[in-house]
Amino acid sequence: MDWIRLSDVMEPVELDVEVAGLTLDLGYHYSVLLEPVRLHLGVSPTAHGHSLKGSFPFRASLPCSRCLKPVTLSGDASFLLEYQPASMAPAEEEVEAGAETPEIVYYQEDRIAFQSLVAQQMYLEIPEKVLCDESCRGLCPRCGADLNLGECPGPPEADPRWGNLNRLTSPQ
Repeated sequence: MDWIRLSDVMEPVELDVEVAGLTLDLGYHYSVLLEPVRLHLGVSPTAHGHSLKGSFPFRASLPCSRCLKPVTLSGDASFLLEYQPASMAPAEEEVEAGAETPEIVYYQEDRIAFQSLVAQQMYLEIPEKVLCDESCRGLCPRCGADLNLGECPGPPEADPRWGNLNRLTSPQ
Protein backbone atom coordinates (compact mmCIF):
# COMPACT_ATOMS: atom_id res chain seq x y z
CA MET A 1 0.00 0.00 0.00
CA ASP A 2 1.37 3.41 -1.00
CA TRP A 3 -1.16 5.56 0.88
CA ILE A 4 -3.66 5.71 3.70
CA ARG A 5 -7.18 7.14 3.69
CA LEU A 6 -7.79 9.04 6.91
CA SER A 7 -11.56 8.49 6.84
CA ASP A 8 -10.88 4.74 7.15
CA VAL A 9 -8.98 5.19 10.43
CA MET A 10 -11.50 4.95 13.28
CA GLU A 11 -9.06 3.89 16.01
CA PRO A 12 -5.27 4.28 16.45
CA VAL A 13 -3.12 2.28 14.04
CA GLU A 14 0.63 1.76 13.73
CA LEU A 15 2.22 1.20 10.32
CA ASP A 16 5.69 0.31 9.11
CA VAL A 17 5.95 1.10 5.43
CA GLU A 18 8.82 0.78 2.96
CA VAL A 19 8.98 3.96 0.86
CA ALA A 20 10.93 3.85 -2.41
CA GLY A 21 13.88 6.15 -3.04
CA LEU A 22 13.10 9.70 -4.16
CA THR A 23 14.71 12.54 -6.02
CA LEU A 24 13.90 15.89 -4.41
CA ASP A 25 14.36 18.99 -6.55
CA LEU A 26 16.08 21.85 -4.71
CA GLY A 27 16.00 24.23 -7.67
CA TYR A 28 18.93 25.65 -9.65
CA HIS A 29 19.55 22.15 -11.09
CA TYR A 30 20.36 20.71 -7.64
CA SER A 31 18.65 17.62 -6.33
CA VAL A 32 18.76 15.27 -3.37
CA LEU A 33 18.82 11.53 -4.00
CA LEU A 34 17.08 9.84 -1.08
CA GLU A 35 17.60 6.13 -0.54
CA PRO A 36 14.53 3.99 0.29
CA VAL A 37 13.31 4.51 3.87
CA ARG A 38 11.27 2.54 6.39
CA LEU A 39 8.56 4.90 7.64
CA HIS A 40 7.08 4.19 11.06
CA LEU A 41 3.73 5.96 11.30
CA GLY A 42 1.09 6.16 14.00
CA VAL A 43 -2.31 7.51 12.95
CA SER A 44 -4.96 8.35 15.55
CA PRO A 45 -8.35 10.01 15.24
CA THR A 46 -8.71 13.31 17.15
CA ALA A 47 -11.61 15.62 17.88
CA HIS A 48 -11.02 17.62 14.68
CA GLY A 49 -9.19 15.20 12.36
CA HIS A 50 -6.27 12.80 12.66
CA SER A 51 -2.91 12.93 14.39
CA LEU A 52 0.10 11.56 12.50
CA LYS A 53 3.25 10.80 14.44
CA GLY A 54 6.06 9.37 12.40
CA SER A 55 9.75 8.81 12.05
CA PHE A 56 12.23 7.34 9.62
CA PRO A 57 16.01 7.02 9.35
CA PHE A 58 17.34 8.47 6.11
CA ARG A 59 20.43 8.52 3.94
CA ALA A 60 20.67 10.91 1.03
CA SER A 61 23.20 12.27 -1.43
CA LEU A 62 23.38 15.90 -2.52
CA PRO A 63 26.02 18.27 -3.92
CA CYS A 64 28.41 20.32 -1.78
CA SER A 65 27.37 23.97 -1.86
CA ARG A 66 30.90 25.08 -2.77
CA CYS A 67 32.54 22.42 -4.97
CA LEU A 68 29.52 20.31 -6.11
CA LYS A 69 31.09 16.99 -5.02
CA PRO A 70 28.52 14.49 -3.70
CA VAL A 71 27.93 14.67 0.07
CA THR A 72 26.16 11.98 2.09
CA LEU A 73 23.59 13.22 4.56
CA SER A 74 22.07 10.84 7.11
CA GLY A 75 19.94 11.11 10.20
CA ASP A 76 16.57 10.42 11.73
CA ALA A 77 13.51 12.46 10.82
CA SER A 78 10.51 12.66 13.12
CA PHE A 79 7.29 14.61 12.88
CA LEU A 80 3.98 15.27 14.57
CA LEU A 81 1.17 16.50 12.33
CA GLU A 82 -2.52 17.15 12.83
CA TYR A 83 -4.53 16.61 9.64
CA GLN A 84 -7.86 18.46 9.56
CA PRO A 85 -10.40 18.93 6.75
CA ALA A 86 -9.95 22.18 4.79
CA SER A 87 -13.45 23.21 5.86
CA MET A 88 -12.07 23.66 9.41
CA ALA A 89 -9.31 26.07 8.34
CA PRO A 90 -9.60 29.50 9.98
CA ALA A 91 -9.75 32.58 7.75
CA GLU A 92 -6.41 33.83 9.07
CA GLU A 93 -3.93 31.92 11.15
CA GLU A 94 -1.15 33.26 13.31
CA VAL A 95 -0.52 30.38 15.67
CA GLU A 96 3.01 29.73 16.82
CA ALA A 97 3.70 26.02 17.21
CA GLY A 98 6.03 24.68 19.86
CA ALA A 99 8.14 21.52 19.80
CA GLU A 100 5.34 19.35 21.24
CA THR A 101 2.53 21.10 19.38
CA PRO A 102 1.56 19.34 16.14
CA GLU A 103 1.70 21.28 12.91
CA ILE A 104 -1.81 21.53 11.49
CA VAL A 105 -2.26 20.47 7.87
CA TYR A 106 -5.59 21.18 6.16
CA TYR A 107 -6.56 18.74 3.42
CA GLN A 108 -9.06 18.54 0.58
CA GLU A 109 -8.68 14.83 -0.07
CA ASP A 110 -8.15 12.57 2.93
CA ARG A 111 -5.78 10.19 1.16
CA ILE A 112 -2.15 10.63 2.19
CA ALA A 113 0.60 9.21 -0.01
CA PHE A 114 3.53 7.92 2.04
CA GLN A 115 6.03 9.07 -0.57
CA SER A 116 4.70 12.65 -0.39
CA LEU A 117 4.79 12.59 3.39
CA VAL A 118 8.44 11.49 3.40
CA ALA A 119 9.34 14.08 0.73
CA GLN A 120 7.73 16.91 2.72
CA GLN A 121 9.63 15.93 5.85
CA MET A 122 12.93 15.53 3.98
CA TYR A 123 12.76 19.11 2.69
CA LEU A 124 12.81 20.14 6.36
CA GLU A 125 15.84 17.93 7.13
CA ILE A 126 18.13 19.33 4.42
CA PRO A 127 20.53 21.94 5.81
CA GLU A 128 20.62 25.34 4.14
CA LYS A 129 24.27 24.90 3.18
CA VAL A 130 25.77 21.42 2.73
CA LEU A 131 29.57 21.19 2.68
CA CYS A 132 31.82 18.25 1.90
CA ASP A 133 34.27 19.72 4.43
CA GLU A 134 34.30 22.92 6.51
CA SER A 135 37.54 23.94 4.77
CA CYS A 136 36.17 23.36 1.24
CA ARG A 137 37.56 26.08 -1.04
CA GLY A 138 34.94 25.60 -3.75
CA LEU A 139 35.32 26.28 -7.46
CA CYS A 140 37.25 29.05 -9.20
CA PRO A 141 34.70 31.69 -10.23
CA ARG A 142 36.54 32.30 -13.53
CA CYS A 143 37.43 28.85 -14.85
CA GLY A 144 35.50 26.43 -12.61
CA ALA A 145 38.61 24.53 -11.40
CA ASP A 146 38.24 22.71 -8.08
CA LEU A 147 40.32 24.84 -5.70
CA ASN A 148 40.57 21.91 -3.25
CA LEU A 149 42.94 20.24 -5.74
CA GLY A 150 45.23 23.26 -6.03
CA GLU A 151 45.35 26.84 -7.19
CA CYS A 152 43.61 28.02 -10.33
CA PRO A 153 45.76 27.12 -13.37
CA GLY A 154 44.98 30.42 -15.11
CA PRO A 155 46.74 33.76 -14.63
CA PRO A 156 45.51 35.90 -11.75
CA GLU A 157 42.78 38.29 -12.71
CA ALA A 158 43.86 41.91 -12.69
CA ASP A 159 41.64 44.28 -10.80
CA PRO A 160 40.47 46.84 -13.39
CA ARG A 161 40.63 49.58 -10.75
CA TRP A 162 44.43 49.26 -10.67
CA GLY A 163 44.85 49.68 -14.42
CA ASN A 164 44.57 53.50 -14.32
CA LEU A 165 46.75 53.72 -11.21
CA ASN A 166 49.60 51.80 -12.90
CA ARG A 167 49.51 54.19 -15.85
CA LEU A 168 49.66 57.19 -13.56
CA THR A 169 52.58 55.93 -11.45
CA SER A 170 54.74 54.42 -14.18
CA PRO A 171 57.70 56.58 -15.42
CA GLN A 172 57.23 58.18 -18.80
